[in-house]
Order: sequence, then structure tokens, then C-alpha cells
Amino acid sequence: FVPVDAAGAPLPGAKPRRADYQENPIYRALVDEGGPRVEFLIPFEARHNVEDLAFYLGATPGLQQITLNGTVIQPNIPLDTLRGASDGTALYYVMPPALLRDGDNLIEVLVETQSSVLALAPFHIGPAGEAARAAAAVDLITDIIPIIAISVLAFATLLCLVINWPSEDRARIRRLMLLMGVWGLRIYVISFQTPVEVPFLITAFLYYLLDFSIIIAFARHLLAGETGTERWQHWLGWLWAALLLYLVVVTAAGFVVGPAIMPWFEYLAMANAAMLLVLALGGMAVLAWGVAVRRDGRWLERIALMFCLLALSVDAADTVFDLALPFAQNLALTFYASAPAGLLLGLGVVASIAREASEARRTVVRSNEILAAQLTEQTAKLERSYDAQKQMLQREVMLVERQRIVRDMHDGIGGQLLGLMMQVRSGGASAVEVEQGLQASIADLRLIVDSMDSAEDGLANTLRSFEHRVRGQIEAAGIALDFVSEVDEAIDLGPRPTLQVLRILQEGVTNALRHSGARRIAVRGSAPPLGPIRIVIEDDGSGLPGGYR
Repeated sequence: FVPVDAAGAPLPGAKPRRADYQENPIYRALVDEGGPRVEFLIPFEARHNVEDLAFYLGATPGLQQITLNGTVIQPNIPLDTLRGASDGTALYYVMPPALLRDGDNLIEVLVETQSSVLALAPFHIGPAGEAARAAAAVDLITDIIPIIAISVLAFATLLCLVINWPSEDRARIRRLMLLMGVWGLRIYVISFQTPVEVPFLITAFLYYLLDFSIIIAFARHLLAGETGTERWQHWLGWLWAALLLYLVVVTAAGFVVGPAIMPWFEYLAMANAAMLLVLALGGMAVLAWGVAVRRDGRWLERIALMFCLLALSVDAADTVFDLALPFAQNLALTFYASAPAGLLLGLGVVASIAREASEARRTVVRSNEILAAQLTEQTAKLERSYDAQKQMLQREVMLVERQRIVRDMHDGIGGQLLGLMMQVRSGGASAVEVEQGLQASIADLRLIVDSMDSAEDGLANTLRSFEHRVRGQIEAAGIALDFVSEVDEAIDLGPRPTLQVLRILQEGVTNALRHSGARRIAVRGSAPPLGPIRIVIEDDGSGLPGGYR
């Protein structure tokens, strides 16, 4: 690389220097070696009559311009990454055959930074098809998966928000929503360009703030709902406040002293790694114990949280110990899993909620089945009780009716027959009197039966039955009967009062039939809904002898 000025021209007296490959992985140059702008020089050989070549370049923050053998193939304008973004995207450029030389060629990459490090990402010069496939794979990891992860986290957070949770779960769900929200924001800051161009110090501030916030939110969620953790929750709040204050002070100082403040951010990186390792050890134990022992249906959520802790702890371990993959010592162990881990966290929470909802539905169905069985049993008991009470009521009604009939027969027919028997015993009863007495007893018996048969149908039907019974008897004696009933159909007196009305009618009509010498008997009955019952019996006979009142 060679230091350059704002126009991209090499600084006076500047000589090319070597940018060593780091396992981060980047080609690294320092600002104090030549300033905030450098041009990385990439020499390579090419031969004519070969397939199309492409220059593939990984995500390079601050990338400004690319030239091939002195000709610009990427102009000096901002690319997909804005200045200050924590990451970029992979790009590839098909090199025009007219610009390629047979033999030595040179690619120059202009990079500008606001930090103390100028970085060139790993690159490759080879077939264009390979470069296109590599760029598509990187796009999947850096763009598509983060978008899906943020969407799933947002959906899981909204789902937690709209559910009416039991009171004992609300504190845990609030902390889980906070964790998912911070994780989604961290994915966005790491994966995508900022809406407006921001200084590098602000980007670093946001990055570390979100990292520490995830640690605190993770710890608070693990402690939520556990007994005796109130004091720990309180201290976690104070710890987050202290880290925020440190970040604000360091960021503000960075605007004054410039790149010299970067070692203070490195202290933050070490503190972040140490806190992550402590959280991972304790959190994995708590979550594993919950999966093995607790039977609350949250094992999917706990497994997703365990994977997230694993991703964070591997990244922290690499930051502290500079680890490499066991099977590829030239590749760092850095776990670029913020987006996949966030995606798994969101899916785990959604699956856990779905499982709880399914379990709750099964519980409701079982409860409904139990309640339905109990309701059926209680209904059967009530029906049996109702049948028993109905039978008892029927027996009571029959007993009361029987007593009424016995009383009526005793008072009416019994009295008449007893009087007739006394007359017969004393020899004072003629055959005609005996016949009349028996007829009176039979008539009274009929009245009792009529009152029983028609009492439930109301007074109007009782009067019609009486008319039907006596009309033939009256007309057989050569007497006409005019019978008019204007009684409301709804009037129901009951058996005993109905019997009394029938007895009065019977007595009046019998007297007119026997003693009046009439040619016409008129019976008029009226009973309005609110008025008195009025029955008038008239005849055109000779009337009573004088002196009767």
C-alpha cells in the first residue's frame, strides 16, 4: 500500500509498504504509517485466451475506488457501505479483456478510514463464474439471512406483546422481548448500512452499546422468575449504567483526541469478552438444567437461547485468545452467527409459544370434556330428582283431589242418601220421594264428575258441558231452553268453586223444571275478565205463592 492525498495521488516521498495479512481476516495498515487514505496495490499475472477474469473483494469498510492498470473500474463514489458502517458487502468486478495485459497487471484499491486501521478484505482474481457464486453466497449470509432474522424476531416480539400472559410469566416475557429487540437491532447495525453517514466513533459506540445491552438483557432474562434474584437484577442495572457512562465518555473523548482513543475501545472489547464468557458458563448451566429438569414446555426456547450463548461465547473466546479452526489453522474461529443465532432465537420463541398454545388448547379441550361429562351427570341427577319430585307432587295432588271428592260426596251425596235412608226407615218416604232423592244424588254425582272433568278447561267450558247435559232433560219435559254464556275463556276457578257454581245452576234449573209450570227457561251467564261472575236463571212460569220473599 501507499499513502495518498484526498485526490487519490500518492503523498510526496511516499513509498509502498507491505500490508500484512491478519487472521481477522484482513490485510491491515495503520493510520500512523501514512494517514487516513491509502491505495492498496495488488499485482497479478494474466494470459490472453483465457476465460473471463473477475476481481472479487470481500466486505471492505471505507472502499472508495478501484482501478485496473490505471483505468477506473469502480469510480470514487460511496459503495454499498457508508463511511462508519461496521461492515460492508462482497463485490466482484469483471475485468474488461481490453484492459488486461499479457503478463504483469496491477489493481489499485483506494480505501479511506476514520479509525486507526485501514483494512483490505480478502480478495481473489479468477474465473468470473466463481466470483459471482461467491458474492451470491456472501449476499445470502450478510443480507438475506439478517433480513429474515430481523423479521422473525419482530414477529416473535409482536406475538409476545399481544398475548395475555399469566401474571407469573409477564416479567420473564418482558425481558425476553427486550432481548429479542436488542438482538434484532444489533443484527441491523452489523449487517446493513446506516440510514445516514455517521462517524466511526458513533458506529463503535452503537456496536459496543448493543453488545453490552445483549449481555445484560440475556442475564436479566435468565434470572427472571427465579426466586432470590431481585438483588442481582438491581446490580445488573447499575452495571449497564456504568458501562453506558464509560462508552459516552470514551466516545466524546475520541472526537477530541482522534484515533489515539482506540486503545480505550480495546479495553471495552476485553471487558465485553470477559462478561460474555461468564454469562456463557452460568447461562448454559441454567438453561441445560431447565431443559433436563423443568417440565414447563419451554425446552425449545431454552435450546435456542443455548445456541445464542454458544455463538456469543465462541466469538468472545476468539477475541481473547485469537483462536483458529482446528481443521484450518489459517482461519479464525470467529463465529459470524449474529443473524443465524437471532433467527434461531426468534423461531425458538415462536415454536415455544405455539407449543404452549397447543398445550393450553389440549388442556381446554380436556377440561371441556370433563365439564361436559360432569354436566351430563348433573343433568341426569336433576332429571331423576325432577321425576321424583313430579311423582311426589302428582301423588300429593291425587291425595288432595281424592280428599276433595270424598268431602264433596260426604257433604252432598252422603247427606242426601243418609236423609233418604232415615225417611225410609221411619216409613215416611213414599216411592216418589225415594225416586226423587236418588235422582238428586245421581245429579250431584254427575256434578262432581263434571267439575273434575272440565275444571281445568275453565268456567266457560264448564257451562257448555252443563248446557249439553241438561238440555235433553228440559226439552224432554216440553220446555224450551235458552242458554247464553258470555264468560271469558281464561277464567279458571278450580274444581271446588266450579262444583259450587254447578250446584247452584243445577238447583235453579231443577226448581224451575219441577215447580214453575213454565214453557221456557232462560239461563244467561256473564263473567268479564275483571268483573264478577253473574248467572241469571229466568222462567215464564207461575212463580212462587204469595208470602214468599
